[in-house]
Amino acid sequence: MSAEEYRHPDYPSISASLAEAGAKFPEFLEKNFARILKRVELSWGQQEAPSYINSLFLGTDTSRTERRGFPAEAMTELMLLAQVHQRFFPVVDTNPYDPFSGASALMPIAQANRARPPEAVEFESPATSKPDTPNEPAAIAGTGAGSAEDNVGANDLALMPVNTPPAEKRRVNGQIDWPLIHTLNELFDYAKRQRSGENLYDLQDKPVGEILMHYGAIDERTLRVVRNMQKKPEHKNQPIGEILVEIGIIKQDELSRALHVQAGVLMVDLLSIVIPAETLKLIPSTKAREKQVVPIGSYHDTLYLAVADPFTFGDRAFFAFLTGMKIVLVFAPQHEIINRLNIYGVGKSAHEAKEEFRNLTKKTLDIAPVKAAADELSYTDISENDSTIITLVNQMISNAIEAGASDIHIELFQDNTSSNIRFRRDGCMEHFSSFPSGYHNAVISRIKIMASLDISEKRRPQDGKISLSMPNGQKVDLRVATIPAMRGTEFVTIRILASGEPKPLTEMGMSERDMNLFRKLFQHPYGLILVCGPTGSGKTTTLHSVLKELNTDERKIWTAEDPVEIVQQNLCQVQINSKIGMTFATVLRSFLRADPDIIMIGEMRDQETAKVALEASMTGHLVLSTLHTNSAAETVARLLDLDIDPYNLSDALLVILAQRLARKLCPACARREEASLHDLENLANEYHQSGYPHPPTDAERDAIIQRWHQAYGVNDKLYLLHPVGCKSCNGGYKGRIGLYELLEATPPMRNLIRHKSAAVDYLAAGMNDGMRTLKQDGIEKVIAGLTDMIQVRSACI
Repeated sequence: MSAEEYRHPDYPSISASLAEAGAKFPEFLEKNFARILKRVELSWGQQEAPSYINSLFLGTDTSRTERRGFPAEAMTELMLLAQVHQRFFPVVDTNPYDPFSGASALMPIAQANRARPPEAVEFESPATSKPDTPNEPAAIAGTGAGSAEDNVGANDLALMPVNTPPAEKRRVNGQIDWPLIHTLNELFDYAKRQRSGENLYDLQDKPVGEILMHYGAIDERTLRVVRNMQKKPEHKNQPIGEILVEIGIIKQDELSRALHVQAGVLMVDLLSIVIPAETLKLIPSTKAREKQVVPIGSYHDTLYLAVADPFTFGDRAFFAFLTGMKIVLVFAPQHEIINRLNIYGVGKSAHEAKEEFRNLTKKTLDIAPVKAAADELSYTDISENDSTIITLVNQMISNAIEAGASDIHIELFQDNTSSNIRFRRDGCMEHFSSFPSGYHNAVISRIKIMASLDISEKRRPQDGKISLSMPNGQKVDLRVATIPAMRGTEFVTIRILASGEPKPLTEMGMSERDMNLFRKLFQHPYGLILVCGPTGSGKTTTLHSVLKELNTDERKIWTAEDPVEIVQQNLCQVQINSKIGMTFATVLRSFLRADPDIIMIGEMRDQETAKVALEASMTGHLVLSTLHTNSAAETVARLLDLDIDPYNLSDALLVILAQRLARKLCPACARREEASLHDLENLANEYHQSGYPHPPTDAERDAIIQRWHQAYGVNDKLYLLHPVGCKSCNGGYKGRIGLYELLEATPPMRNLIRHKSAAVDYLAAGMNDGMRTLKQDGIEKVIAGLTDMIQVRSACI
């Protein structure tokens, strides 16, 4: 069969070469992997085609993962395509690992064209759809009907001169160098050009295809072939940009930015541009968050407003009325807008809160508002019992609870005229508001009164607790800590503890292996169970979740905590008070005389507490406690450093659970992107080296990726999620998820403990028994789409 006898309408280049070689067309690929076959068709006759095919076998292409899990029929047909391509378009390849490499020099063009007839690929003038119009220059689109280029062969296309610089010269660190605005000076320069009627971009109003080619997203040949695809029925009148996204040549974000260049819409780097405070005041923070906009700068009577979709934004008239200015929309990605809005708080801005506070002061005390910042320090008549102060404190606590904050921080730094209020949400600090520094002492005293602390004592730290009933009936406990700083100033930290039932273990985010093993071990009648991690990693919450399952009528449970954060029915809970001698060790000795079945110790802080707990676990009691260590393996070494007897520890220890908390991606707005092979291999390398001292072999890395495909794959593809941000989350994140490392005290582990081995030996023994490290558990949750690597790396090393 010759090339003239059979030519596939959708794959003319491939079918022509296969026909001349007497080979069968790859029908299996056409039916099951059409996207791959289209990609090969686009690059047929150039080095990109065999390189792409090689990547499906060897993983050299960092943008695809289709090679994983290929059926044998697809592999056979891909190899056939590579061999036919090498026959008609041989290249020199020095890669010794490439099974398709050849040593012959490039064939003359005439011989290549004989393999692929000139009419195998046809070219057309620009499509009439919106993204590509007849404005296409002749050097790119041809010269119209009757042009010599109308009959040019696909292989000749590779030798045609390109009027734009190579793509790599238009990229920065592999990314397209789009014309972004980074400073206000750049913004004002563009504003001047816009006012004079000048186009903002050199390529403004040009076809999208030309814009994408100019910025290196595609090359000239790809543009021509995609234009040819527009003639096919399935792509009839479909814009070129949509076709390029559909077949995977460009990403949706690249098409969006090209459309903004075409329309002359400014694009800003929202997280690097410095926005003046007076600009932010033009729009109330509540309206900015409601409408998802950020004012970035004003020029004369024009306000530049950053939005995620300038083409469909419908509130331009509203903001024009609100500000009395002309509104010009600029583009910024949704996640940048959300992150920028979150910088300025979750409730009122500092300006709004201060004005509200002054208004309350004026109404309550019938005094004039403060005229200057310096005058604020002169107000010493305000007391902690004034309704102004009471209202401010109550409102601050209410806002924190509604925002889902875990902590409130009240700070007055040296020479500041305002006291700062900051919240910690999902583990991250963010500024909420501020109030005049002259009221700082009154606010602190009010909080002390609520927590039953001594308001006259300002030289020593104090701890207290506040119990509140919210209007909706929710019970909330607040743990208050005051710390004296310079010049008699006190700082306050308030931890918000939601009372009620502890979380079920099934909602803690443990893997199936860890959950089943942990449940099995804490059902033992006696022994020692330790949960370790830094402050705020959820250790106490985990222990109370365990106690919830163990809390039955058949068991007597005592807990010693400092402070008691979670209250459960039928638990005998004791508050530690070192001032009167009620230390952990003292209370623990008392427990042993009270006939307990299970004992929970809030924290092993010293040698005495550790030894008493170990004795209790060896005399028929199940003891649960926490420890401040970085990993499960290091916990054993830490206990031995406390001079704990290694033989007793090896007999009593049941399991060590190390844990961290990572921010969880918001399921409502997270952006899903197919994981590239490069990303997967990097994750597999990091996954392996988290538990072993050596990098993985190719077989080990492939086994890890293959397991991920089986566990988390969707149509044999893996996806990574990225934060975007919406009205219901905090910059793309909502809530937190646990990362766990469960180390069981197996016989080999007990033997290592008796010999006081190093932490690395415990880690190796745990890995041999199937343990997963904190980072490995985190990477699994990244592949599962629950969080991202930024959060995992920030939570564990």
